[in-house]
Amino acid sequence: MDFRQELIQIVDKSGAHPAWGVKHCFRVYHLAKELSSHLTLDDEVLYAAAMLHDTGKYPVYALKNVDHALRSKGVAANLLQQLMFSPLKLPIVLDAVENHMYYSEPGRSDEAVYLRESDILDNFGNIGLMRLFSLVGQDELIQTHENAIDRARLFADALPNKVTTKAGKRLAIKRREETLRFLAGIKRQTLEYAWL
Repeated sequence: MDFRQELIQIVDKSGAHPAWGVKHCFRVYHLAKELSSHLTLDDEVLYAAAMLHDTGKYPVYALKNVDHALRSKGVAANLLQQLMFSPLKLPIVLDAVENHMYYSEPGRSDEAVYLRESDILDNFGNIGLMRLFSLVGQDELIQTHENAIDRARLFADALPNKVTTKAGKRLAIKRREETLRFLAGIKRQTLEYAWL
């Protein structure tokens, strides 16, 4: 079996919530390729990092009180070694996985930079809103619709400033506008969130 198919099966069997599962990983991978189309990235590195960047939060692999990016790095190291992934490329994947979060500095490779950009961008705009609302009651930080609204507002304000590439910044502006239009509409239609 191709290593790409094996990674898909690993994520599918991990108990991942759909907001973080295979489709999120595919969006991150394809968006990273789109944003970096002017460069030549190592596709195996980018694919492996995109598929494994959130494994540390999946029920099969998560550890309580361990940052999911660090846990994902450890899980990715073990899984990729079992799959006989190139030992020369493995450190690049692990750096990208460890540094994919908005609160981290970008990793050292172009693959790490674009993985991080794409993951950030998947957290706001229309797709980010869909993900947030799918997590209501499933995530300790998003127990109510009001929590999802607050988080959407926070993401719209903070995440565009975390994006560093020109292509990423252009898309961040559009996704921020999508989020703000949604929030304004919900506010109008719910008596300023009272009827949410």
